[in-house]
Amino acid sequence: MTMGVLAGTERIGSMPGLDMPRDEMAFRRRYESQLFARTLTTVFRPGNRLWPNWRGYRLNETVTARVIARPGSDALGIPPEFTATRIMIEIVDIKVLGPEALTADDFVGSSPDVQDARSLRVHLLGIYGRPLSAFGDVVTRIQFAYRDRA
Repeated sequence: MTMGVLAGTERIGSMPGLDMPRDEMAFRRRYESQLFARTLTTVFRPGNRLWPNWRGYRLNETVTARVIARPGSDALGIPPEFTATRIMIEIVDIKVLGPEALTADDFVGSSPDVQDARSLRVHLLGIYGRPLSAFGDVVTRIQFAYRDRA
């Protein structure tokens, strides 16, 4: 589990988010079919999600994709509830940048509802309930490959 945050990465005026298992990546239920089909290979998270930052990941790290049955709330300290789905994925590329720096190629493998900077901003606002400015106006683009259990 992640513990604490790096200096300068604290979210001003808000409670720290829940510590979630470091070896997991959560996905909304509407993307479960894409996980099963192995067509979803690129995701975006708000802020800098490079380890050791809050809910950060490392290149070449293998984590378990989990599907959220009921979303939680960082603000209220309520953890999400998950389905039984567990899919092993390996992070093959990870970078932090402003959404306007993203190119069309950066969206390859992303969900159909996230295909440009505008739709990405709308998507993240809908999930996190806060504008990207609350996360330093950067996103973390994570590409992953599916791995079978050893």
